[in-house]
Amino acid sequence: MSELYGLRSSRHLKKMMKYMQYVFNDHFVIVCVFLLGGLGFYYSELLKNLPEDFVWGRPLILVIWLVILLIGQLATLTQEADKVFILPKEAEMPGYFNRAFRHSFILPTVAIALLSGMTMPLLVVSGSEEFSSFFVYLLTLLLLKAAHLKWQEYDLYQISISESRSWQAIWFVASGGTLAAGLYVNPFVGLGISVIILGVFLVFLTRKKQQVSLDWEKMIKKENNRMHRIYRFINLFTDVPEITGSIKRRKLFDPVLNKIKKENKNTYLYLYARSFLRGSEYSGLFLRLLGVAGLILFFSKDLILSMGVAVVFIYLLGFQLIPIYAQFDYMVMTHLYPTPAKQKKQAVSFLLNVLLAIAAAIFGLIALFILPEKQEALLLIGAMVVEIILFTRFYVPQRLKKMEE
Repeated sequence: MSELYGLRSSRHLKKMMKYMQYVFNDHFVIVCVFLLGGLGFYYSELLKNLPEDFVWGRPLILVIWLVILLIGQLATLTQEADKVFILPKEAEMPGYFNRAFRHSFILPTVAIALLSGMTMPLLVVSGSEEFSSFFVYLLTLLLLKAAHLKWQEYDLYQISISESRSWQAIWFVASGGTLAAGLYVNPFVGLGISVIILGVFLVFLTRKKQQVSLDWEKMIKKENNRMHRIYRFINLFTDVPEITGSIKRRKLFDPVLNKIKKENKNTYLYLYARSFLRGSEYSGLFLRLLGVAGLILFFSKDLILSMGVAVVFIYLLGFQLIPIYAQFDYMVMTHLYPTPAKQKKQAVSFLLNVLLAIAAAIFGLIALFILPEKQEALLLIGAMVVEIILFTRFYVPQRLKKMEE
């Protein structure tokens, strides 16, 4: 069974690497570098202005560390047919789960190391800690994460919902107490407690697993849900066959569609607008990016950071919506429409203008309320207007031309 997981793991990684080349494209990498640079600068300036006895530093770090412990789930890579063909091999599943544990521990390790490392300067500034204690805290966090993955493995067995929630609550409370002991008493105290917690989870849960059987339906459902979340993220950057968009009536937007005159020149504009408003693929993407950007702008009172976020997300919104141009290419009837080819490009450009203008208006309203100077908000709005004009008049036509080649 260990070899079976190794085979599935290699196939899974190969598939994910194929998608990652679309996720981490040149545009996204540049945006990430720019955004991380801006956040890093803002973070460093914030640390410089914090008082030495900043009492909220440790509680804030405690909450952040508890949140990052939730990153990563047990990747069983099970499939629908397993409940029939691998069921007779249930006695050998511990070896399968051991490989799954090692595989699933890699991503949380990287995420915890990076995010906890980012919070260490705040701990040093507000708590008189030494940077050398970072490795003690990191090991504590990793041991607590290992206990979390062991609980997730036990949750795949035929246990009651109340028992599952009880063990989850025990882990959460124990993790919070461990991190609090490390932050407020001594880092090595927290490390010692984390060792005890992992030992307790290993011993007790191993014994309890021997008394129950695997819940194959639950295990497969959890894995399908985990993969669905991954595919939804990838779907922000490229089409994923495993994700299918849903269509809803949404009568609320009928007045918007009715404003588009049903004339020959508006054929594609009506199709694209209808597809955006009633489909979940592009409208969901638009709303998610809009929500993320709006949230960042709401907590930003710095002009440089706010302008960077607004400009970057206006570009991301426009870039991610461009593929709607090929939305109806698979339909034979659209190739028979008596409409000029340039009408498609004009319709997409107009739709992007409207959507980006809506996004800019929302960002501008947030800036007017959040930024201390109204002149700064107006400057941000002006930058977005210029970007939208340049994007729709120069970048979009070139991009559509490449899509036709």
